[in-house]
Amino acid sequence: MSTKKFSDNSLIVEKIKIFRSKAIKKKYNYEEKQLDKPISFWIKEDRLLKEKGKEFTIILRTRGCSWAIGPGGGCSMCGYIQDSTVEKIDQAHIKNQIDYAFQEKIEEIIKDKDDYVLKIFNSGSFFDNDEISESTRDYMYKQIVKTPKIREVVIESRVDYITREKLTKMKRALENIYIEVAIGLETVNDHIRNAYINKGLFFKDFLEAIHLCKKHGIGVRIYLLFKPPFLNEQSAIDDCLSSILKLEELKVNTISINPLNIQKNTLTEYLFYQNRYRPPWFYSLFKCIVKACHERDILKEVRIISSPSGAGTKRGIHNCLKRECNSHMIKSLKNFVLTQDINHLIRSDKDYSCDCLVKYQLQKRYI
Repeated sequence: MSTKKFSDNSLIVEKIKIFRSKAIKKKYNYEEKQLDKPISFWIKEDRLLKEKGKEFTIILRTRGCSWAIGPGGGCSMCGYIQDSTVEKIDQAHIKNQIDYAFQEKIEEIIKDKDDYVLKIFNSGSFFDNDEISESTRDYMYKQIVKTPKIREVVIESRVDYITREKLTKMKRALENIYIEVAIGLETVNDHIRNAYINKGLFFKDFLEAIHLCKKHGIGVRIYLLFKPPFLNEQSAIDDCLSSILKLEELKVNTISINPLNIQKNTLTEYLFYQNRYRPPWFYSLFKCIVKACHERDILKEVRIISSPSGAGTKRGIHNCLKRECNSHMIKSLKNFVLTQDINHLIRSDKDYSCDCLVKYQLQKRYI
């Protein structure tokens, strides 16, 4: 990987480290039996590669992201370290977490007429051996292939841990299942990614990782952060639009747009309390996706999804705080994701209008 120095954002990194220290101090100390259950797991409607289906998501409790724990300080918007153990966790606990989630949901999955995508998240890197060992990954693969309804699998990893050996082993174990490796690129702009988000990742290293995945017949899912800190609404639209168009050129399989939500003990929460950051408006997100689809016939080649955390609240993506306004936007976005029909976003303004649109149009270059 690249040895080039990241952007000079030392003041931001020091701030991030202060909030990280607070988050670790407030971290809950788990009992042994609690470590045998995942942070969360659920089933809901989702978009599979070519059709509507269901997702079975499991969020595992591990020691946490190496970038967040390490000297790099972590990302400016991420507070997931509070759900982690920070100390190394016995791999038997992680296997038990997988078993627990499957036991709770397997009957529902088997009886369902829909196919499933299994998403295994650990708020860090699936391929980081310090989080999830090779033997634990092998154990998960065996559990997955026992469930014929699972047609797709998504895992997350920083590019540092994506290797030929790990991809080969996963592909061989899940031979008849479509696999996507999700990478948090956040933006194609190196300066925004490293100076404002503190991601610790260069675009050229990202390119090496996606080429490696493609070489092994594994799909690539890219996370884009919508409205990183220090960007206004118009800048967020421009940044995300350029990222979508570039990723389409690279023929990634899925683009997952994640509007920033305010997480506890993070730099963005600090900015939020100082009225120096506002989570994005739905209007901006819709405008960005529609514009990308108008410029190119993107949806023929790339699946675009978005399932915002905290949507409709002060800390998540929202318009005004009228329930009906945000509910309409959430419904429109969900329908777009499930059908990949851009008309659900285009018709949104026609099907429902709110007076907050005028305020948004006046302020979008300043907030």
